[in-house]
Amino acid sequence: MAVRPTLPLISLAAALALAGCNQAPQTTDNALVNVENATDLGDTPENDEVPVIENVAAGSTEAVAVAALPKPAANTPATDAAPLAEASTIETDIREARGIQRVRYGEGWAWMQGGRIVRTADRDGRNIAYFRRGEDKPFLVQRGDRAFAYQGDKPVREFDHDGRATRPDAGRSREAEDAAKDARAQHGQAEQARDHARRPDDRRGSRDDHASPTPTPSPSPSPTRSHDRPDRGRPGQH
Repeated sequence: MAVRPTLPLISLAAALALAGCNQAPQTTDNALVNVENATDLGDTPENDEVPVIENVAAGSTEAVAVAALPKPAANTPATDAAPLAEASTIETDIREARGIQRVRYGEGWAWMQGGRIVRTADRDGRNIAYFRRGEDKPFLVQRGDRAFAYQGDKPVREFDHDGRATRPDAGRSREAEDAAKDARAQHGQAEQARDHARRPDDRRGSRDDHASPTPTPSPSPSPTRSHDRPDRGRPGQH
């Protein structure tokens, strides 16, 4: 005679089934994070968290929305406006994809031209630094709608959101120095990411590297050569 399951067991099975079906759906933010980790930070075993250098094409989706540069105010002397003009050229090169590549580093993105970092931005796109190719000190750092221009390590100009240039006071100079220090640190992180990055075409190679190596066949025994024969040179033997 078959024994009917008791009510508590039936209730337990139903509860377990509901627990599997009623898991909280993945939010858009979580889905984006997971895709980002898989594609950019290499969350899959074959990538092993190796960043990827991306070729930027004209009209491609921006990695992060970067705050627009202030435009020099009218009647701004050319020497004061020069850092903004130089940074604007880099911005245009990136937007029009003139030999630009980008790579993800720990807290943001870096853009390269000719293999040299020309711009970095944090994950929010509010802290941006512009570099001359081959230099690790920024010539312009932008924080939101305010920017600081430098000569070496020294902040020499401050620009407001309307592009008006002033000489930074003591308080602003300290803020500018901190901004430059952060920019140099970001540049260093971006260089490390660049140096350890893979290019998109290397994805297959990475997978092949993790495949089992093909065993090397053992060499076949060589036939005995005539000069190795023990009877070589005996009388009557040819």
